[in-house]
Amino acid sequence: MEHKQQPLFFDIETTGLSADISAITLIGCCDMDRNITQWFNEDGFSQKQILSDFLAFIKSYDTLITFNGTTFDLPFLTSKIKEFKLNASFDRYEHLDLYQILKPYKNLWGLKNFRQKNLEEYLGFHRTDKLSGKKLIKTYQNYLEKGDTKDKEAVLLHNREDLLGLRNIYSLMSYPALLDGKFTLSSYSIENDEFHAYLNLDHEVPVCGNYKKSGICLTLKHSNAVLTYPLDDGHLKHYHRDYKNYYYLPMEDLVIHKSMKSFVDTSSLVRADKDNCYSKFVPGDNFLSNENDVLSFCSDMIYYLLSK
Repeated sequence: MEHKQQPLFFDIETTGLSADISAITLIGCCDMDRNITQWFNEDGFSQKQILSDFLAFIKSYDTLITFNGTTFDLPFLTSKIKEFKLNASFDRYEHLDLYQILKPYKNLWGLKNFRQKNLEEYLGFHRTDKLSGKKLIKTYQNYLEKGDTKDKEAVLLHNREDLLGLRNIYSLMSYPALLDGKFTLSSYSIENDEFHAYLNLDHEVPVCGNYKKSGICLTLKHSNAVLTYPLDDGHLKHYHRDYKNYYYLPMEDLVIHKSMKSFVDTSSLVRADKDNCYSKFVPGDNFLSNENDVLSFCSDMIYYLLSK
């Protein structure tokens, strides 16, 4: 069997939320090239067969991608595997739940809610399907009763667009990648008392954006980014990621690591937070001549800007 390193998106449709009293109506998969495979419970009694076919199909993959699959899709299918006494599990697969991974960026993208359709709208993905979850169940039940192929096509379409929407949402993984420092420096300089860095992103962002905080500005456009940061009296502030390990001294406007707490007057200490945990430095020749230091600085400033 050919082993595929590419991840596989999957989504299930059911007659309810509880696996104990509900049935699988449809399982769908989508690969990175948007090729879709679906297994439909044609007669209402084919859960075991479509689940077995799905489990055989995914054996050639090692990563599964879902939206909220940690709390629904995987537990539901795991329960059905036990119910039908199938010799299978999801333990060997890496699982990426885009709902859990991307939810910290909800406010960054200006989203009031964090359902799959909210992300699809943000990305400009337009659906033909208009069925809600409840209507989808009713449509499937109508198909079992009357055999109208239009009802079956409506259920298949809903799942198909869930899968294509999921594939589009995967492009937002460029943001966690950016926070992990997945970029290279194109050029950098200090001009007119302002630090400029031009970056090449490893993963293209699907929506261009401009993010500002504490004078720092990050502009994202496709595979490129520009980071600008004005100097304050000849200094830059380097914001630390691990602020929970620091204390802030307001009078001195500096931070100390928690390991140094016993050496200072504790009455003047406050717990550092994300916005005051920084070190001031002069970006002189030693800094500008060391590309690794500049890269590390840019990475930490992007983390400060984009993390929750």
